[in-house]
Amino acid sequence: MPFDSLVKLLSESAPGAYNIYSISKSITGCAVGILEDEGRLSDDAKVYDLIAPLFPKDFDPKWKEVRLKDVMTHRTGVPYDANIDIDVMDFWKDGNEDFLKFFLSKKIVFEPGHGPFVYCDTNYYLVARIVEEITKVTCAEFLQEKMFNRLGWIGNAWGTCPYNHTLGGTGLFVRAKDLASYGYMLACGGVFNGTRILSSEWIEKARGEKGCYGYGFTNSQDGRWFMTGGMLGQGVYIFPESKRAFSVLGHDVPLDLISKEVVPLYL
Repeated sequence: MPFDSLVKLLSESAPGAYNIYSISKSITGCAVGILEDEGRLSDDAKVYDLIAPLFPKDFDPKWKEVRLKDVMTHRTGVPYDANIDIDVMDFWKDGNEDFLKFFLSKKIVFEPGHGPFVYCDTNYYLVARIVEEITKVTCAEFLQEKMFNRLGWIGNAWGTCPYNHTLGGTGLFVRAKDLASYGYMLACGGVFNGTRILSSEWIEKARGEKGCYGYGFTNSQDGRWFMTGGMLGQGVYIFPESKRAFSVLGHDVPLDLISKEVVPLYL
């Protein structure tokens, strides 16, 4: 189906914006990609070098070895209790309303980049704070100008921590049409309606190795497609070979069934 026809169908049938949960991570990663394309940031940079003034006084010196790419692949080296999941946790009750202090005060217990996969929303909160430190606007504001407006998004909104910093790892509300344009841009190598938003080189890096997690995306075993998903069955599926994509926005959607039954129709 041509993209314009898909947009018309989604605009007429989709009611409004919904939380896309962890799809937010891939979008926060795109902010890093835009900055890298502009020569303002590298995924190989050390986190401490990027935001040294924001570290608490008693931080673990091993944080100085953590690279931005380690954070985005959830191999920062932090323990399994390093997550603040605002969708299920009461951070006020736990006294962890300062998300950055909470996270950067954690010990590095695994070798950064080589230890176990420790999935944390707080990893991408940290990424969003790095983007904010470089651009001097919130990650949401930066992406509004650099990506959302160019994709024609309408009515999107992004949740914040108590100090008004973009959540990064979750909490982005968009429509099905918005996700479709996002996926289509990625399938077209970073171009949407003749405007380049991301480099194809960044997208290839962000999608990860075959069968692995990249920067908020999961690559297929054969490398022919990749996707990004949210905890209640939200998903964006990207097919670079055919420059196609489709989005799923609902509640308790069986993504495993979609991968088995729907994805083959696009290959």
